Amino acid sequence: MNKHTSRRGRLTASAAAGVLLTGIAFGAAACAPQGAPAAAPAPSSTMVASAPATASPTPDVSPSALPLATPTTPAAPKKPAKPATSGPIMPASVPVSLQVPAVGINTGLVPLGQAADGSMDVPGGQPGDPGGWYKYSPTPGQLGPAVILGHVNNLASNEGLFFRLHEMKPGQQFSVVRADHTVAVFQVDKLAEVKKATFPTLAVYGNTNRAEIRLITCGGFDAASGEYTENIVVYGHLVSSHKS
Repeated sequence: MNKHTSRRGRLTASAAAGVLLTGIAFGAAACAPQGAPAAAPAPSSTMVASAPATASPTPDVSPSALPLATPTTPAAPKKPAKPATSGPIMPASVPVSLQVPAVGINTGLVPLGQAADGSMDVPGGQPGDPGGWYKYSPTPGQLGPAVILGHVNNLASNEGLFFRLHEMKPGQQFSVVRADHTVAVFQVDKLAEVKKATFPTLAVYGNTNRAEIRLITCGGFDAASGEYTENIVVYGHLVSSHKS
């Protein structure tokens, strides 16, 4: 967005446990991913409507004509198998900084929550402001996709914290330092530039069988509208960890 734009964009997000989950443009505009998963609906007693009762004739069968039932022991219900996890998994610990040497990112991280209307907060847009970790997503290294946001620009420059995120390539590694003095090391699986109008919600925020991460910023600046129409999403997975 350009420097004459004043609208702050927010992302509606859910903290529902069933779905794991969230920049500022030049000037005073904020840009955020689209398509956050909606909260799972509560089970409804009317999900399947009862069939209307209808009268039926009573069969004219004497008790002696009925077959005798053979008693059987009901089988114990089977517990659903838990999906097998893949790769290393770390215990929960809040992230404090992010280092991505390949594109020159070295920043602290602040937790991002939700506004009163349920929209996701975004990091500050001043030069030097840190990136943000969405605190209702897993912590980096836990099972599932941790979500980290950074602005493609800031209020004083076209080159923000995640300005070079679009340059990342599969196989590159980056790390997150956590509050428990451990470092989670991730490897890039892919980079995607996606339209906000058709944001792949489940692919970005959905449950996974390993520890993963998403780095997200804006892309696709449209000079005619002064808005970012796309998001840059880096997909990565945990490969190792060590003490800081």
